[in-house]
Formats: sequence, C-alpha cells, structure tokens
Amino acid sequence: MSTDNFEKGECRACGGHLEFPAEAVGETIECPHCGKPTALAAGAAPNKAGASQRRLPVILVLFGAAGIMAGFFLMKKPITVSVAPTAGAIPTSIAPVTVVAPDETRTNDFAVSAIRLEKTPGSSLVYATGKIRNQGDNRRFGVRVEINLFDKNDQPVGLAKDYQPLIEPGAEWHFKAMVMESKAVSARLNFIREDQ
Repeated sequence: MSTDNFEKGECRACGGHLEFPAEAVGETIECPHCGKPTALAAGAAPNKAGASQRRLPVILVLFGAAGIMAGFFLMKKPITVSVAPTAGAIPTSIAPVTVVAPDETRTNDFAVSAIRLEKTPGSSLVYATGKIRNQGDNRRFGVRVEINLFDKNDQPVGLAKDYQPLIEPGAEWHFKAMVMESKAVSARLNFIREDQ
C-alpha cells in the first residue's frame, strides 16, 4: 500500500498522532485518542499545550511526593535556628533554639500521639489512651482505631479497639480503648480506618 496518499498530523486537543487520507485535509473528525473534535491538517505542528497538560499532573505528583518526603525527614531531625546580631545592634547572648517534632505518628491524614496504658484509680480497669487529630480538610466518619498490646518481653498478647463516629477537620479525639489482657504492659498503633 502506498503512503503517498496519506498525511500525518496531530489532534489539536490532545496532541495525539493522526494519519489520514490526503483528500480528508480540512475535515473535522472525532479524535480516536481523546474523543474531541479536531480539524485534519497536513503536517500540523504539535500541540505543545496538550503535551504539557498531560505532563503537568505527573510533575505535580512528583513534586508533592518529594515535599512530603522532605517534610518527613525534617520532622525526624531537630531544627536548630541561630540568630546573628546585625551591625550596630547591642550584643546579647542568644542561644540557638531547637524545635523538636512532637511525639506523633502520621497516617491517613491522622496524627496519632504516643499510646499509654492507664489504670483507672480505685479500679482494676486498664485503658490504652492517646489522641488522634484529623489533619485533613474533610470530616472523617466512623473512625476505628486498633491497638496492639505487648507483654514485658514485647510479645503480642492481644488488641484494644475504640470507635469515634465523627472527627471534624483539625479536631482531636481522645480515645480510651479497654485493655482486657492482664499481661499487657505496652501498646502500639496497629491501624486507623474510616468507614467508607
């Protein structure tokens, strides 16, 4: 088959490659790539806007992931800030300020504090306690927390669970999960889930 009677071009909407009979130049068709109408033009210049629009979400995701990773590493290390005196300023003794990340775990847009086992005064009841903060912009419905319990040898001995029907954006939930295992001496977060 001869290719002399065929032209090549690109969709004006998505930049997808098109090959069509030469006599179809000037007609408007539905692009097989994006489904939008496009005029057939021989040797049409690539649509740089379409190509860059396809790359933009990928670039944003990569920058976002890099930013999250950088933030994670910065939160793990103390940040030291020192202030240098300016010319003509009265000398003062300024010690560096160290900012240490709070003792929190972050997961699913939640920040979870350290979990402690607390015995109720005047009772034998023990609870796994802590707080969960909704860091997202949306309400979180049917939030369940599950906590792993460990004995003095750091061996798993059971689970403790609690439930909160709603956590507003920026709000904190002070959970109190009953511990049924008498051998439990420590607790760690297993998971936080939201009803779908």
